[in-house]
Amino acid sequence: MFTYLALITLWLHASIPVTAQEHTEKVWGVFAYTVHGDSTPNVLAEAHPRFLSDYGANQLAAAGAAFRERYLSSGGSINVSESAIQYLSATVLDSKDVDVFATTDQFVIASAQAFMQGLYPPLGQSGLVPSDTMGNGSSDLSPLDGYQYPQIVTLGKGDPQSVMLAGQGNCPMHQVAESEYRNGDYAQGITEITDAFYVRLWHEVLSGVYAESSASYSNAVDISDYIEYEAVHNSTIQTQLTEAEIRQARWWADHYIYATNGQSDSNSQSTIGAISPIAGQTLATSILRAFDMNIEEFGTGQKMTLLFGNDEPAVALASVLGLASEQRPNFYSRPVRGASLVFELYSFEADEVYPTYPGSDNLFVRFFMHNGTNATNFTPYPLFGYGPSHEYIAYSEFRSEIETFAVQTTQEWCLRCNSAAVFCNGVLDNSGSDSSKKKKGISPAVAGVIGAVVTLAVIGLLAGLGFFLWSKRKRQGNHKPSLGGFKGTGKLASDTDVTFRSPIWDASKSAHAEQSDDIAGGVVVRGHERLGSWEMGQQKKEIEDVDTSSQRHMSTLEDENEDEWRIHSGLQPVKIRESV
Repeated sequence: MFTYLALITLWLHASIPVTAQEHTEKVWGVFAYTVHGDSTPNVLAEAHPRFLSDYGANQLAAAGAAFRERYLSSGGSINVSESAIQYLSATVLDSKDVDVFATTDQFVIASAQAFMQGLYPPLGQSGLVPSDTMGNGSSDLSPLDGYQYPQIVTLGKGDPQSVMLAGQGNCPMHQVAESEYRNGDYAQGITEITDAFYVRLWHEVLSGVYAESSASYSNAVDISDYIEYEAVHNSTIQTQLTEAEIRQARWWADHYIYATNGQSDSNSQSTIGAISPIAGQTLATSILRAFDMNIEEFGTGQKMTLLFGNDEPAVALASVLGLASEQRPNFYSRPVRGASLVFELYSFEADEVYPTYPGSDNLFVRFFMHNGTNATNFTPYPLFGYGPSHEYIAYSEFRSEIETFAVQTTQEWCLRCNSAAVFCNGVLDNSGSDSSKKKKGISPAVAGVIGAVVTLAVIGLLAGLGFFLWSKRKRQGNHKPSLGGFKGTGKLASDTDVTFRSPIWDASKSAHAEQSDDIAGGVVVRGHERLGSWEMGQQKKEIEDVDTSSQRHMSTLEDENEDEWRIHSGLQPVKIRESV
Protein backbone atom coordinates (compact mmCIF):
# COMPACT_ATOMS: atom_id res chain seq x y z
CA MET A 1 0.00 0.00 0.00
CA PHE A 2 2.74 2.44 1.00
CA THR A 3 4.69 1.56 -2.15
CA TYR A 4 1.62 2.21 -4.25
CA LEU A 5 1.00 5.64 -2.64
CA ALA A 6 4.65 6.58 -3.06
CA LEU A 7 4.49 5.79 -6.77
CA ILE A 8 1.40 7.94 -7.16
CA THR A 9 3.09 10.84 -5.34
CA LEU A 10 6.18 10.58 -7.51
CA TRP A 11 4.04 10.52 -10.62
CA LEU A 12 2.12 13.66 -9.55
CA HIS A 13 5.33 15.57 -8.78
CA ALA A 14 6.82 14.48 -12.07
CA SER A 15 3.76 15.64 -13.99
CA ILE A 16 3.73 19.23 -12.63
CA PRO A 17 6.78 20.51 -14.55
CA VAL A 18 5.47 18.96 -17.73
CA THR A 19 2.15 20.82 -17.33
CA ALA A 20 3.94 24.10 -16.64
CA GLN A 21 6.00 23.71 -19.77
CA GLU A 22 3.05 22.84 -21.97
CA HIS A 23 0.94 25.84 -20.93
CA THR A 24 2.40 29.33 -20.61
CA GLU A 25 0.97 32.82 -20.28
CA LYS A 26 0.37 34.83 -23.43
CA VAL A 27 -0.22 38.57 -23.10
CA TRP A 28 -2.55 39.88 -25.81
CA GLY A 29 -3.23 43.44 -24.74
CA VAL A 30 -2.01 46.04 -22.25
CA PHE A 31 -3.79 49.15 -20.99
CA ALA A 32 -1.86 51.70 -18.91
CA TYR A 33 -2.70 55.06 -17.39
CA THR A 34 0.46 57.07 -16.67
CA VAL A 35 0.73 60.22 -14.59
CA HIS A 36 2.72 63.09 -16.12
CA GLY A 37 6.29 63.83 -15.07
CA ASP A 38 7.82 66.62 -13.04
CA SER A 39 6.58 70.00 -14.29
CA THR A 40 6.31 73.60 -13.20
CA PRO A 41 3.59 74.06 -10.54
CA ASN A 42 0.26 75.80 -10.98
CA VAL A 43 1.19 78.69 -8.74
CA LEU A 44 3.90 79.74 -11.21
CA ALA A 45 1.68 79.29 -14.28
CA GLU A 46 0.61 82.96 -14.27
CA ALA A 47 4.15 84.09 -15.04
CA HIS A 48 5.09 81.12 -17.28
CA PRO A 49 2.87 78.42 -18.78
CA ARG A 50 3.30 74.99 -17.24
CA PHE A 51 5.80 72.75 -19.03
CA LEU A 52 7.55 69.43 -18.49
CA SER A 53 10.96 69.84 -16.94
CA ASP A 54 14.04 68.02 -18.18
CA TYR A 55 13.95 66.00 -15.01
CA GLY A 56 10.35 65.03 -15.76
CA ALA A 57 11.22 64.06 -19.34
CA ASN A 58 13.90 61.71 -18.07
CA GLN A 59 11.41 60.24 -15.62
CA LEU A 60 9.02 59.35 -18.40
CA ALA A 61 11.73 58.04 -20.71
CA ALA A 62 12.81 55.69 -17.92
CA ALA A 63 9.22 54.58 -17.44
CA GLY A 64 8.92 53.83 -21.18
CA ALA A 65 12.13 51.81 -21.05
CA ALA A 66 10.67 49.74 -18.19
CA PHE A 67 7.61 48.97 -20.34
CA ARG A 68 9.89 48.05 -23.21
CA GLU A 69 11.78 45.57 -21.09
CA ARG A 70 8.59 43.87 -19.96
CA TYR A 71 6.34 43.97 -23.02
CA LEU A 72 8.66 44.14 -26.04
CA SER A 73 10.91 41.25 -26.90
CA SER A 74 14.43 42.08 -28.05
CA GLY A 75 14.66 38.89 -30.04
CA GLY A 76 12.89 40.08 -33.17
CA SER A 77 9.60 41.28 -34.58
CA ILE A 78 7.69 38.23 -33.31
CA ASN A 79 7.45 38.20 -29.53
CA VAL A 80 7.79 34.83 -27.84
CA SER A 81 8.70 35.79 -24.27
CA GLU A 82 6.19 35.17 -21.51
CA SER A 83 5.40 38.81 -20.66
CA ALA A 84 5.76 40.28 -24.17
CA ILE A 85 2.66 41.28 -26.09
CA GLN A 86 1.99 38.86 -28.90
CA TYR A 87 2.98 39.98 -32.41
CA LEU A 88 4.04 43.45 -31.30
CA SER A 89 7.19 44.71 -32.97
CA ALA A 90 10.00 45.51 -30.56
CA THR A 91 11.93 47.77 -32.93
CA VAL A 92 9.66 49.62 -35.35
CA LEU A 93 6.79 51.66 -33.95
CA ASP A 94 3.48 51.01 -35.73
CA SER A 95 0.69 53.41 -34.78
CA LYS A 96 -1.88 50.70 -35.58
CA ASP A 97 -0.51 48.60 -32.72
CA VAL A 98 0.11 51.28 -30.09
CA ASP A 99 -2.61 53.85 -29.30
CA VAL A 100 -1.49 56.92 -27.34
CA PHE A 101 -3.90 59.47 -25.82
CA ALA A 102 -3.17 62.57 -23.75
CA THR A 103 -4.84 65.72 -22.50
CA THR A 104 -3.97 68.99 -24.21
CA ASP A 105 -1.70 70.19 -21.39
CA GLN A 106 1.86 70.71 -22.64
CA PHE A 107 3.43 68.84 -19.72
CA VAL A 108 1.13 65.86 -20.36
CA ILE A 109 1.79 65.71 -24.11
CA ALA A 110 5.52 66.06 -23.53
CA SER A 111 5.31 63.25 -20.95
CA ALA A 112 3.74 60.99 -23.57
CA GLN A 113 6.47 61.87 -26.08
CA ALA A 114 9.24 61.17 -23.57
CA PHE A 115 7.63 57.87 -22.60
CA MET A 116 7.49 56.79 -26.24
CA GLN A 117 11.19 57.63 -26.63
CA GLY A 118 11.95 55.05 -23.95
CA LEU A 119 9.45 52.53 -25.33
CA TYR A 120 10.61 52.77 -28.93
CA PRO A 121 14.10 54.30 -29.03
CA PRO A 122 15.66 55.63 -32.25
CA LEU A 123 16.27 52.98 -34.87
CA GLY A 124 19.99 53.74 -34.92
CA GLN A 125 20.24 52.73 -31.28
CA SER A 126 18.69 49.38 -32.14
CA GLY A 127 21.40 48.71 -34.71
CA LEU A 128 19.03 48.74 -37.66
CA VAL A 129 20.31 49.86 -41.03
CA PRO A 130 18.42 52.68 -42.80
CA SER A 131 15.44 51.34 -44.71
CA ASP A 132 14.29 54.48 -46.54
CA THR A 133 15.74 54.10 -50.02
CA MET A 134 15.97 57.23 -52.16
CA GLY A 135 15.40 57.48 -55.89
CA ASN A 136 19.13 57.61 -56.61
CA GLY A 137 19.73 54.38 -54.74
CA SER A 138 21.03 55.92 -51.53
CA SER A 139 19.43 55.29 -48.13
CA ASP A 140 18.55 57.75 -45.44
CA LEU A 141 17.69 57.75 -41.76
CA SER A 142 15.42 60.18 -39.91
CA PRO A 143 17.03 62.83 -37.65
CA LEU A 144 18.22 62.12 -34.11
CA ASP A 145 19.68 58.78 -35.13
CA GLY A 146 16.44 57.46 -36.54
CA TYR A 147 14.01 58.98 -34.03
CA GLN A 148 10.54 57.38 -34.29
CA TYR A 149 7.62 59.79 -34.26
CA PRO A 150 4.63 58.48 -32.30
CA GLN A 151 1.04 59.36 -33.11
CA ILE A 152 -0.35 61.03 -29.98
CA VAL A 153 -4.05 61.85 -29.96
CA THR A 154 -4.78 64.86 -27.76
CA LEU A 155 -8.27 65.15 -26.30
CA GLY A 156 -9.37 68.66 -25.40
CA LYS A 157 -12.41 69.70 -23.40
CA GLY A 158 -14.43 70.11 -26.59
CA ASP A 159 -13.85 66.48 -27.60
CA PRO A 160 -16.47 64.00 -26.34
CA GLN A 161 -13.74 61.35 -25.94
CA SER A 162 -12.03 63.55 -23.35
CA VAL A 163 -14.50 62.42 -20.69
CA MET A 164 -13.02 58.91 -20.85
CA LEU A 165 -9.53 60.28 -20.14
CA ALA A 166 -10.35 63.06 -17.66
CA GLY A 167 -13.93 62.62 -16.46
CA GLN A 168 -13.57 65.24 -13.73
CA GLY A 169 -12.56 67.95 -16.19
CA ASN A 170 -15.29 70.29 -17.46
CA CYS A 171 -17.75 68.63 -15.04
CA PRO A 172 -19.74 71.29 -13.15
CA MET A 173 -21.19 68.81 -10.68
CA HIS A 174 -17.69 67.65 -9.75
CA GLN A 175 -16.84 71.26 -8.97
CA VAL A 176 -20.00 71.49 -6.86
CA ALA A 177 -19.01 68.33 -4.99
CA GLU A 178 -15.51 69.68 -4.33
CA SER A 179 -16.97 72.95 -3.07
CA GLU A 180 -19.36 71.00 -0.85
CA TYR A 181 -16.45 69.12 0.66
CA ARG A 182 -14.24 72.18 1.09
CA ASN A 183 -16.98 74.12 2.92
CA GLY A 184 -18.19 71.16 4.96
CA ASP A 185 -17.61 70.59 8.65
CA TYR A 186 -15.09 67.79 8.06
CA ALA A 187 -12.78 69.87 5.87
CA GLN A 188 -13.19 72.88 8.14
CA GLY A 189 -12.05 70.72 11.03
CA ILE A 190 -8.93 69.65 9.12
CA THR A 191 -8.27 73.29 8.25
CA GLU A 192 -8.21 74.16 11.91
CA ILE A 193 -5.92 71.23 12.72
CA THR A 194 -3.44 72.06 9.95
CA ASP A 195 -3.55 75.83 10.31
CA ALA A 196 -0.32 76.03 12.33
CA PHE A 197 1.52 73.77 9.89
CA TYR A 198 0.61 75.85 6.82
CA VAL A 199 1.37 79.11 8.62
CA ARG A 200 4.85 77.75 9.32
CA LEU A 201 5.26 76.78 5.66
CA TRP A 202 4.17 80.26 4.62
CA HIS A 203 6.81 81.90 6.75
CA GLU A 204 9.50 79.47 5.50
CA VAL A 205 8.93 79.18 1.74
CA LEU A 206 5.47 80.38 0.66
CA SER A 207 5.43 84.05 1.65
CA GLY A 208 6.57 85.28 -1.74
CA VAL A 209 4.17 83.03 -3.65
CA TYR A 210 0.93 82.75 -1.66
CA ALA A 211 -1.02 85.20 0.43
CA GLU A 212 -1.03 84.15 4.06
CA SER A 213 -4.78 83.53 3.95
CA SER A 214 -4.27 81.13 1.01
CA ALA A 215 -1.81 78.96 2.90
CA SER A 216 -4.35 76.43 4.12
CA TYR A 217 -5.67 72.92 3.62
CA SER A 218 -7.97 74.02 0.78
CA ASN A 219 -4.83 74.69 -1.34
CA ALA A 220 -2.97 71.61 -0.11
CA VAL A 221 -2.46 70.12 -3.60
CA ASP A 222 -0.97 73.25 -5.20
CA ILE A 223 1.21 73.90 -2.14
CA SER A 224 2.58 70.35 -2.20
CA ASP A 225 3.30 70.53 -5.95
CA TYR A 226 5.16 73.79 -5.48
CA ILE A 227 7.23 72.47 -2.56
CA GLU A 228 8.17 69.23 -4.36
CA TYR A 229 9.13 71.11 -7.52
CA GLU A 230 11.27 73.59 -5.61
CA ALA A 231 12.84 70.79 -3.56
CA VAL A 232 14.14 69.30 -6.83
CA HIS A 233 15.19 72.49 -8.60
CA ASN A 234 15.97 74.97 -5.79
CA SER A 235 18.79 74.21 -3.39
CA THR A 236 17.63 76.93 -1.00
CA ILE A 237 14.33 75.16 -0.38
CA GLN A 238 16.22 72.01 0.46
CA THR A 239 17.85 73.80 3.35
CA GLN A 240 14.67 75.56 4.51
CA LEU A 241 12.43 72.51 4.69
CA THR A 242 12.94 69.12 6.26
CA GLU A 243 12.01 65.83 4.63
CA ALA A 244 9.32 65.40 7.27
CA GLU A 245 7.68 68.69 6.30
CA ILE A 246 7.75 67.81 2.60
CA ARG A 247 6.18 64.41 3.33
CA GLN A 248 3.53 65.98 5.58
CA ALA A 249 2.60 68.52 2.91
CA ARG A 250 2.29 65.68 0.42
CA TRP A 251 0.20 63.61 2.84
CA TRP A 252 -2.39 66.37 3.25
CA ALA A 253 -2.45 66.91 -0.52
CA ASP A 254 -3.08 63.18 -1.04
CA HIS A 255 -5.82 63.30 1.57
CA TYR A 256 -7.53 66.19 -0.25
CA ILE A 257 -7.27 64.51 -3.67
CA TYR A 258 -8.78 61.26 -2.42
CA ALA A 259 -11.55 63.05 -0.51
CA THR A 260 -12.64 64.92 -3.67
CA ASN A 261 -12.07 62.11 -6.21
CA GLY A 262 -12.28 58.84 -4.31
CA GLN A 263 -15.25 56.70 -3.42
CA SER A 264 -16.26 56.99 0.22
CA ASP A 265 -19.07 55.05 1.89
CA SER A 266 -19.61 57.84 4.42
CA ASN A 267 -20.47 60.29 1.61
CA SER A 268 -22.38 57.87 -0.61
CA GLN A 269 -25.67 59.75 -0.16
CA SER A 270 -24.25 63.22 -0.77
CA THR A 271 -23.18 65.02 -3.91
CA ILE A 272 -19.58 64.22 -3.01
CA GLY A 273 -20.13 60.47 -2.96
CA ALA A 274 -22.23 60.51 -6.12
CA ILE A 275 -19.95 62.46 -8.43
CA SER A 276 -16.44 62.52 -6.90
CA PRO A 277 -15.13 59.24 -8.44
CA ILE A 278 -16.50 60.00 -11.92
CA ALA A 279 -12.97 60.24 -13.39
CA GLY A 280 -12.36 56.63 -12.36
CA GLN A 281 -15.76 55.54 -13.65
CA THR A 282 -15.08 56.93 -17.12
CA LEU A 283 -11.48 55.68 -17.16
CA ALA A 284 -12.68 52.16 -16.35
CA THR A 285 -14.85 52.32 -19.47
CA SER A 286 -11.73 53.10 -21.52
CA ILE A 287 -10.21 49.83 -20.29
CA LEU A 288 -13.25 47.83 -21.40
CA ARG A 289 -13.27 49.47 -24.82
CA ALA A 290 -9.60 48.74 -25.42
CA PHE A 291 -9.89 45.09 -24.39
CA ASP A 292 -13.17 44.58 -26.26
CA MET A 293 -11.52 45.88 -29.42
CA ASN A 294 -8.59 43.54 -28.87
CA ILE A 295 -11.00 40.61 -28.56
CA GLU A 296 -13.01 41.68 -31.61
CA GLU A 297 -9.88 41.81 -33.75
CA PHE A 298 -8.41 38.61 -32.30
CA GLY A 299 -5.39 40.34 -30.85
CA THR A 300 -4.43 42.24 -34.01
CA GLY A 301 -5.71 45.62 -32.71
CA GLN A 302 -5.41 47.60 -29.49
CA LYS A 303 -2.31 45.65 -28.53
CA MET A 304 -1.09 48.49 -26.34
CA THR A 305 -3.24 51.42 -25.18
CA LEU A 306 -1.42 54.20 -23.33
CA LEU A 307 -3.20 57.11 -21.63
CA PHE A 308 -1.45 60.10 -20.05
CA GLY A 309 -3.03 62.58 -17.66
CA ASN A 310 -3.21 64.06 -14.18
CA ASP A 311 -3.48 62.61 -10.68
CA GLU A 312 -7.27 62.69 -10.25
CA PRO A 313 -8.25 59.88 -12.65
CA ALA A 314 -5.56 57.58 -11.21
CA VAL A 315 -6.79 58.12 -7.64
CA ALA A 316 -10.44 57.74 -8.66
CA LEU A 317 -9.75 54.54 -10.60
CA ALA A 318 -7.90 52.97 -7.69
CA SER A 319 -10.87 53.85 -5.52
CA VAL A 320 -13.63 52.31 -7.66
CA LEU A 321 -11.56 49.17 -8.32
CA GLY A 322 -11.33 48.47 -4.60
CA LEU A 323 -7.55 48.89 -4.48
CA ALA A 324 -7.53 51.46 -1.67
CA SER A 325 -7.92 49.73 1.70
CA GLU A 326 -6.35 49.47 5.12
CA GLN A 327 -4.17 46.65 3.80
CA ARG A 328 -3.05 48.81 0.84
CA PRO A 329 -2.93 52.40 2.17
CA ASN A 330 -0.60 53.49 -0.64
CA PHE A 331 -3.63 53.67 -2.97
CA TYR A 332 -5.09 56.47 -0.88
CA SER A 333 -2.18 58.56 -2.13
CA ARG A 334 -1.36 60.07 -5.49
CA PRO A 335 1.05 58.03 -7.62
CA VAL A 336 4.55 59.40 -7.92
CA ARG A 337 5.43 61.32 -11.07
CA GLY A 338 5.60 59.01 -14.08
CA ALA A 339 3.92 56.08 -12.31
CA SER A 340 1.52 53.82 -14.22
CA LEU A 341 -1.59 51.79 -13.46
CA VAL A 342 -1.29 48.76 -15.76
CA PHE A 343 -3.85 46.15 -16.84
CA GLU A 344 -2.91 43.02 -18.77
CA LEU A 345 -5.25 40.91 -20.89
CA TYR A 346 -3.67 37.46 -21.09
CA SER A 347 -4.42 33.76 -21.40
CA PHE A 348 -2.97 30.36 -20.58
CA GLU A 349 -2.01 28.86 -23.90
CA ALA A 350 -0.09 25.91 -25.20
CA ASP A 351 3.55 26.74 -25.73
CA GLU A 352 3.49 27.41 -29.46
CA VAL A 353 5.54 29.70 -31.64
CA TYR A 354 2.37 30.98 -33.35
CA PRO A 355 -0.43 30.66 -30.77
CA THR A 356 -4.05 31.16 -31.74
CA TYR A 357 -6.24 33.74 -30.06
CA PRO A 358 -8.05 32.17 -27.08
CA GLY A 359 -11.75 31.92 -26.43
CA SER A 360 -13.43 34.35 -24.06
CA ASP A 361 -13.46 31.74 -21.30
CA ASN A 362 -9.65 31.63 -21.38
CA LEU A 363 -8.99 35.36 -21.03
CA PHE A 364 -7.93 36.90 -17.74
CA VAL A 365 -7.05 40.35 -16.40
CA ARG A 366 -4.47 41.28 -13.81
CA PHE A 367 -3.40 44.61 -12.41
CA PHE A 368 0.11 45.96 -11.82
CA MET A 369 1.34 49.14 -10.22
CA HIS A 370 4.52 50.54 -11.69
CA ASN A 371 5.05 53.14 -8.98
CA GLY A 372 8.43 54.56 -9.78
CA THR A 373 10.14 55.40 -13.04
CA ASN A 374 13.51 53.92 -12.11
CA ALA A 375 12.14 50.57 -10.96
CA THR A 376 11.63 47.84 -13.50
CA ASN A 377 9.41 45.69 -11.29
CA PHE A 378 5.64 45.65 -11.81
CA THR A 379 3.88 44.92 -8.52
CA PRO A 380 0.62 42.93 -8.81
CA TYR A 381 -2.45 43.74 -6.69
CA PRO A 382 -5.83 41.96 -6.53
CA LEU A 383 -8.87 43.86 -7.76
CA PHE A 384 -12.34 44.36 -6.27
CA GLY A 385 -11.31 43.57 -2.71
CA TYR A 386 -10.02 40.05 -3.37
CA GLY A 387 -7.30 38.57 -1.19
CA PRO A 388 -3.58 38.55 -2.05
CA SER A 389 -3.77 35.04 -3.52
CA HIS A 390 -6.30 36.20 -6.14
CA GLU A 391 -4.11 38.38 -8.33
CA TYR A 392 -6.00 37.69 -11.55
CA ILE A 393 -9.65 37.62 -12.55
CA ALA A 394 -11.54 36.18 -15.52
CA TYR A 395 -12.24 38.85 -18.10
CA SER A 396 -15.98 38.11 -18.05
CA GLU A 397 -16.04 38.77 -14.30
CA PHE A 398 -13.81 41.80 -14.69
CA ARG A 399 -16.23 43.21 -17.22
CA SER A 400 -19.29 42.53 -15.09
CA GLU A 401 -17.72 44.22 -12.07
CA ILE A 402 -16.79 47.36 -13.99
CA GLU A 403 -20.22 47.63 -15.61
CA THR A 404 -21.77 48.06 -12.16
CA PHE A 405 -20.20 51.51 -11.73
CA ALA A 406 -18.76 52.60 -15.08
CA VAL A 407 -20.04 55.67 -16.93
CA GLN A 408 -20.16 54.09 -20.37
CA THR A 409 -21.55 56.82 -22.63
CA THR A 410 -20.93 60.50 -23.22
CA GLN A 411 -24.63 61.13 -22.77
CA GLU A 412 -24.59 59.59 -19.30
CA TRP A 413 -21.59 61.74 -18.39
CA CYS A 414 -23.38 64.88 -19.62
CA LEU A 415 -26.40 64.08 -17.48
CA ARG A 416 -24.37 63.17 -14.39
CA CYS A 417 -22.24 66.30 -14.69
CA ASN A 418 -25.06 68.58 -15.82
CA SER A 419 -22.51 69.80 -18.33
CA ALA A 420 -22.99 72.60 -20.83
CA ALA A 421 -20.18 71.31 -23.07
CA VAL A 422 -20.75 71.78 -26.79
CA PHE A 423 -20.87 68.05 -27.50
CA CYS A 424 -23.47 67.49 -24.76
CA ASN A 425 -26.09 69.42 -26.76
CA GLY A 426 -25.65 67.03 -29.67
CA VAL A 427 -25.63 63.76 -27.74
CA LEU A 428 -28.63 64.76 -25.63
CA ASP A 429 -30.67 65.93 -28.64
CA ASN A 430 -29.90 62.72 -30.55
CA SER A 431 -30.41 60.37 -27.61
CA GLY A 432 -32.50 57.28 -28.22
CA SER A 433 -34.67 55.09 -26.04
CA ASP A 434 -31.73 53.04 -24.78
CA SER A 435 -29.86 56.06 -23.53
CA SER A 436 -32.96 57.53 -21.91
CA LYS A 437 -33.22 54.47 -19.70
CA LYS A 438 -29.88 55.40 -18.13
CA LYS A 439 -30.89 58.98 -17.41
CA LYS A 440 -30.27 59.72 -13.75
CA GLY A 441 -31.98 63.10 -13.56
CA ILE A 442 -32.28 66.54 -15.06
CA SER A 443 -31.41 69.96 -13.81
CA PRO A 444 -34.06 72.14 -12.15
CA ALA A 445 -33.86 74.68 -15.00
CA VAL A 446 -34.54 72.03 -17.62
CA ALA A 447 -37.32 70.56 -15.49
CA GLY A 448 -38.95 74.00 -15.22
CA VAL A 449 -38.87 74.51 -18.98
CA ILE A 450 -40.35 71.07 -19.59
CA GLY A 451 -43.09 71.71 -17.03
CA ALA A 452 -44.00 75.04 -18.61
CA VAL A 453 -44.17 73.55 -22.10
CA VAL A 454 -46.37 70.68 -20.90
CA THR A 455 -48.70 73.08 -19.07
CA LEU A 456 -49.09 75.30 -22.15
CA ALA A 457 -49.73 72.25 -24.30
CA VAL A 458 -52.48 71.01 -21.97
CA ILE A 459 -54.10 74.46 -21.81
CA GLY A 460 -53.99 74.73 -25.59
CA LEU A 461 -55.51 71.27 -25.98
CA LEU A 462 -58.37 72.05 -23.59
CA ALA A 463 -59.02 75.39 -25.28
CA GLY A 464 -59.13 73.75 -28.69
CA LEU A 465 -61.50 71.06 -27.42
CA GLY A 466 -63.79 73.68 -25.88
CA PHE A 467 -63.85 75.74 -29.08
CA PHE A 468 -64.66 72.61 -31.08
CA LEU A 469 -67.61 71.70 -28.83
CA TRP A 470 -68.88 75.30 -28.83
CA SER A 471 -68.68 75.50 -32.61
CA LYS A 472 -70.47 72.19 -32.96
CA ARG A 473 -73.33 73.25 -30.68
CA LYS A 474 -73.62 76.56 -32.49
CA ARG A 475 -73.88 74.79 -35.83
CA GLN A 476 -76.52 72.46 -34.42
CA GLY A 477 -78.49 75.42 -33.06
CA ASN A 478 -78.49 77.18 -36.44
CA HIS A 479 -79.25 74.01 -38.43
CA LYS A 480 -82.50 73.94 -40.40
CA PRO A 481 -84.06 70.71 -41.60
CA SER A 482 -83.26 69.55 -45.05
CA LEU A 483 -86.15 70.16 -47.39
CA GLY A 484 -85.91 67.47 -50.00
CA GLY A 485 -83.57 69.06 -52.47
CA PHE A 486 -84.43 72.71 -51.82
CA LYS A 487 -81.68 75.04 -50.66
CA GLY A 488 -83.19 77.91 -48.74
CA THR A 489 -86.11 80.17 -49.66
CA GLY A 490 -84.74 81.44 -52.89
CA LYS A 491 -84.99 79.80 -56.29
CA LEU A 492 -81.78 78.48 -57.67
CA ALA A 493 -80.78 77.98 -61.25
CA SER A 494 -81.00 74.24 -60.78
CA ASP A 495 -84.63 74.42 -59.57
CA THR A 496 -86.21 75.20 -62.95
CA ASP A 497 -89.39 73.23 -62.35
CA VAL A 498 -90.48 74.79 -59.06
CA THR A 499 -91.46 78.13 -57.66
CA PHE A 500 -91.33 79.50 -54.10
CA ARG A 501 -93.24 81.79 -51.99
CA SER A 502 -91.38 83.38 -49.11
CA PRO A 503 -92.97 82.15 -45.89
CA ILE A 504 -93.35 84.13 -42.70
CA TRP A 505 -90.59 82.43 -40.72
CA ASP A 506 -91.17 84.37 -37.52
CA ALA A 507 -94.28 82.36 -36.88
CA SER A 508 -92.26 79.13 -36.75
CA LYS A 509 -89.70 80.36 -34.15
CA SER A 510 -90.24 79.35 -30.56
CA ALA A 511 -89.62 82.93 -29.45
CA HIS A 512 -92.96 83.88 -31.13
CA ALA A 513 -94.84 80.73 -30.20
CA GLU A 514 -97.75 82.71 -28.71
CA GLN A 515 -98.19 84.94 -31.78
CA SER A 516 -101.52 84.56 -33.67
CA ASP A 517 -101.58 82.42 -36.75
CA ASP A 518 -103.37 85.20 -38.64
CA ILE A 519 -100.90 87.86 -39.67
CA ALA A 520 -102.37 90.78 -41.66
CA GLY A 521 -105.28 88.64 -42.65
CA GLY A 522 -103.06 86.00 -44.10
CA VAL A 523 -102.18 82.45 -43.14
CA VAL A 524 -98.85 81.45 -41.68
CA VAL A 525 -96.97 79.05 -43.88
CA ARG A 526 -94.29 76.82 -42.32
CA GLY A 527 -91.26 75.97 -44.42
CA HIS A 528 -91.27 75.89 -48.22
CA GLU A 529 -94.43 75.81 -50.28
CA ARG A 530 -94.12 73.84 -53.49
CA LEU A 531 -96.53 74.96 -56.16
CA GLY A 532 -95.79 72.47 -58.88
CA SER A 533 -94.12 72.33 -62.23
CA TRP A 534 -95.03 74.55 -65.17
CA GLU A 535 -93.65 72.02 -67.60
CA MET A 536 -95.74 69.13 -66.35
CA GLY A 537 -98.93 71.06 -65.73
CA GLN A 538 -99.16 70.27 -62.05
CA GLN A 539 -100.45 73.68 -60.92
CA LYS A 540 -103.48 72.25 -59.15
CA LYS A 541 -101.72 69.72 -57.02
CA GLU A 542 -103.03 69.66 -53.49
CA ILE A 543 -100.77 70.57 -50.53
CA GLU A 544 -100.70 68.61 -47.28
CA ASP A 545 -102.13 70.20 -44.15
CA VAL A 546 -99.92 72.51 -42.11
CA ASP A 547 -99.64 72.13 -38.34
CA THR A 548 -100.70 75.30 -36.46
CA SER A 549 -99.52 74.27 -32.99
CA SER A 550 -96.66 76.63 -31.94
CA GLN A 551 -95.33 74.19 -29.31
CA ARG A 552 -94.27 71.50 -31.79
CA HIS A 553 -91.07 71.51 -33.84
CA MET A 554 -90.65 70.58 -37.42
CA SER A 555 -88.91 67.23 -37.83
CA THR A 556 -86.47 66.48 -40.57
CA LEU A 557 -87.51 64.45 -43.52
CA GLU A 558 -86.61 60.80 -43.49
CA ASP A 559 -85.65 60.93 -47.08
CA GLU A 560 -84.27 64.09 -48.59
CA ASN A 561 -85.11 62.94 -52.10
CA GLU A 562 -88.87 62.62 -51.62
CA ASP A 563 -91.02 64.61 -54.01
CA GLU A 564 -93.82 65.22 -51.50
CA TRP A 565 -93.41 67.17 -48.24
CA ARG A 566 -95.88 66.03 -45.63
CA ILE A 567 -96.61 68.34 -42.68
CA HIS A 568 -99.30 67.48 -40.08
CA SER A 569 -101.56 70.46 -39.41
CA GLY A 570 -104.91 71.23 -37.90
CA LEU A 571 -105.73 73.97 -40.41
CA GLN A 572 -107.94 73.66 -43.41
CA PRO A 573 -106.26 73.25 -46.78
CA VAL A 574 -105.28 76.47 -48.48
CA LYS A 575 -106.79 77.22 -51.83
CA ILE A 576 -104.30 77.25 -54.61
CA ARG A 577 -103.80 80.47 -56.54
CA GLU A 578 -103.78 80.16 -60.28
CA SER A 579 -100.94 82.61 -60.83
CA VAL A 580 -97.21 82.84 -60.46
